[in-house]
Amino acid sequence: MTTIRNRKPSATPPDSSSESVAFDPQINERLAGEVEKEIWFRISRLPGKITRAVEMVPLFLLCLWLILVYTNNYGALGYWEAFVRRSNHFRDRFTHTSFAQTLGLDSPALNPYSLWRGVVVISVSSIFTYLCLALLFLRLELFHWKPSLLESYLMEAKSSFLGRYLPESWLYYIFNLYQSEHAKRTRNRIQNRDHRATEDHIELAKVVNVVLQNLLISPFVVFLMWMALCQTGFDSVNILQSPRSMVPPVQIAVWLLIGDTLHFFPHYIAHTPRGSKGIHHKVIPHSLASRLENFLRNAHKTHHRSKANIAIAAWYCSPTEQIFFNLFPVMLGPVVTQIIADKTGNAEVWGTHIVTLYVWLLAGTASSVLAHTGYRSSWNDPGEHDEHHEYAFGQRSVNFGLTGFWDSILGTSGTKAAEGAKKWQEQRRRHAALAIASKRTGIPLTKEQQIIAEQPMVDYEWVDKRVED
Repeated sequence: MTTIRNRKPSATPPDSSSESVAFDPQINERLAGEVEKEIWFRISRLPGKITRAVEMVPLFLLCLWLILVYTNNYGALGYWEAFVRRSNHFRDRFTHTSFAQTLGLDSPALNPYSLWRGVVVISVSSIFTYLCLALLFLRLELFHWKPSLLESYLMEAKSSFLGRYLPESWLYYIFNLYQSEHAKRTRNRIQNRDHRATEDHIELAKVVNVVLQNLLISPFVVFLMWMALCQTGFDSVNILQSPRSMVPPVQIAVWLLIGDTLHFFPHYIAHTPRGSKGIHHKVIPHSLASRLENFLRNAHKTHHRSKANIAIAAWYCSPTEQIFFNLFPVMLGPVVTQIIADKTGNAEVWGTHIVTLYVWLLAGTASSVLAHTGYRSSWNDPGEHDEHHEYAFGQRSVNFGLTGFWDSILGTSGTKAAEGAKKWQEQRRRHAALAIASKRTGIPLTKEQQIIAEQPMVDYEWVDKRVED
């Protein structure tokens, strides 16, 4: 069972200056208040404020769109052409291997389907994106042990054969570095608990096994999406011509609305508390609504085996959920807009372009992982999804959508995450002002001033102690 840990850091970052009784620390406090009001200080904090408000994936999409605008007005930069050439090179090398020839993958009959571009490139790049981000954030879990538990290992290292020949300062440097990283991890972690996988290596093996299975399922769903596109007027051959500048933003907005709708309602139904009647009971017969609710709940419960989040477990779910919750909502939008463009005779302009499709699917994969990191930072805030996991299947379950659109309409938006994010930002702003004040006065900060306060959202009122069956 997941244990709730004490959120007070057991170790503090090493002090570069000793605390002296000759100085009044309140001088820095008063000056920090004045620093926060200065215009230049507010301007210096503006980039981080914008990044937190917009978040990294939308900013990345905005940068790509600006590149597209530049390309359409001043000439191509050559990145897309180079990518296509390199992809074709790898495709040609693969089709000449004995493995591909044995399976008949070099057959000219497959050329019209462009399976390399539509299935292999999308699947490999999506899996690569998932694993890179998951492993990047898994690094933080290396510091989840309390430093007090490692002190005995420090003593053993000092008394070991090798330790007697190493400067003691080196060993303490490594230990203090761990203390600093542990304190940083503790302060930035949103929930007051760890994921099961960080507490038990057997659970970690289960998570990795399920995630790998779902990663292997994904190419088959990509194949179905691609074959559906191939039955439309989708152009998978002449892909070097860039789409018009305003088309990808409009398409992605439509795809996002479709994906949010198809994700929200199954998700909402799956989290309906037992004995309650959700909006689906008003739309379809009660018996059918109950069966649908049980089916979706059972499909979704694997993902909620742990209330805490960890990046690598973003796709820790049943195969049913992987297909109908994670992949289908994201992949249907490009097919729908292509069909509409065909029917209206606007396929040349408004048809799905393969570069837009690539960006959309990679952005969806990245967003899924970033929503499950469990850590708040200056460029990523997954607090809303942590609040969703904390309340899970209870009466206060919230935040079922991808964008918050349907949550705001149906009144299922949570408030704790937003409150916590606001306080977290205030704490960081105060800490930055204190650091500047200390440089101006020459008065060292106290230990309490050096350590940023803990995540304010995590308290015993916020934690849901109810156990779901």
